[in-house]
Amino acid sequence: MERVAIVYDVGAATPLEILTSLADLVEPVFVLPESDHNRQVADLLADLAVVASPGDLADFGPRGIMTFSDFQLEATAELAAGLGLPFHTTAVAHDLTRKYSQRTILNEHGVDHIATALVVDRESAAHAAEIVPLPGVLKPNRGFGGTHTYPIDSPADLFDVVAKSIEPQGCAPDDGFVLETRLFGDRVEPPWGSYVSVESVVRGGQVHHLGITGKLALSPPFREQGSYLPARLPDSAQDAALDLTARALTALGVGDSICHTELMLTAGGPRIIEVNGRLGHPIHDLFHRGHGIDLIQLAAEIALGRDLSTKVGPCDGVVYHYFGLPPMEARRLVELPGLATARALPEVDQLELLMPTQSAVDWRRGFQERIYTCRGTVRTHDELAAFVQNIDQVLAPRYE
Repeated sequence: MERVAIVYDVGAATPLEILTSLADLVEPVFVLPESDHNRQVADLLADLAVVASPGDLADFGPRGIMTFSDFQLEATAELAAGLGLPFHTTAVAHDLTRKYSQRTILNEHGVDHIATALVVDRESAAHAAEIVPLPGVLKPNRGFGGTHTYPIDSPADLFDVVAKSIEPQGCAPDDGFVLETRLFGDRVEPPWGSYVSVESVVRGGQVHHLGITGKLALSPPFREQGSYLPARLPDSAQDAALDLTARALTALGVGDSICHTELMLTAGGPRIIEVNGRLGHPIHDLFHRGHGIDLIQLAAEIALGRDLSTKVGPCDGVVYHYFGLPPMEARRLVELPGLATARALPEVDQLELLMPTQSAVDWRRGFQERIYTCRGTVRTHDELAAFVQNIDQVLAPRYE
């Protein structure tokens, strides 16, 4: 059986999901670069699968390589280059994981121009305030999951974040924050979001789209609240979103992979939020339940250079993931008394509590600060809207 290397870290797929998906298809070899998360899972993974260090991976003879983690995109590209395996080049992986580089390339190629500037200290912040029209968004250059992402409505807002989040510890020129002009979505009624993601396969520079994932409204200020299939978009908007995504992936020169591109649906058409050079979360689960397609298997087949024959059919009903996030003013989760009642709802297949009561919470941790994650299937989009607008009333979370 052919071997495929999985450069693992926290990301869009868990070890159990990977092992389940790849059983009888390929033999996965988990590579564990140094990280806090990998130190926690190393012993468990060694009991379940073949584990290699980056330095001895060549001894296992992998025929392909992939990752589901932004944190390991560059490490995977370096290993792929050393082993002669298809993946993003090291330069492309660098650009995909640095928002300023990515936006600069898109701007230079005329794909979707949005004013941007790198902020590493007060001097660069003053320059950014001069060249980036406000209101804006300030986000970490190498951040993921909406962590430490701030609305910037005035230069004073920008200097305040710099004073509190950058100057105390300083930052390397490659890190820091990126200030961009804020994108405003076309107005839609809650709980629907005004943005989507496009899931795409890239092989040999050719882009093939798998589909568009709908999004629920963001939790303030910019925290992802949930995803669903099928998306609610007219054909004209779908065509524009797919075309823009293809042009962005081509401009960035992405290698053989599955990519996850987020787009804001504005009154003037779709705009690029960001491009991710790996499978998105929780896209694997949504496509598996909604379309019967295993994207982890597909990623392995891409890595191994196998012929692909994937056809995406229509969803039977509406599948969703919903994330419980604390309000911005919350500092601690006190109780969640409606947990058992919520788990018994017909719309709920699984509701997993991710934080015990009495946990400290901080909105600045973005998507990582999920109180719970809920998934299920409903018959219609209207049923999903009703469920999403009711779930927190059932759970009755109390914060202080």
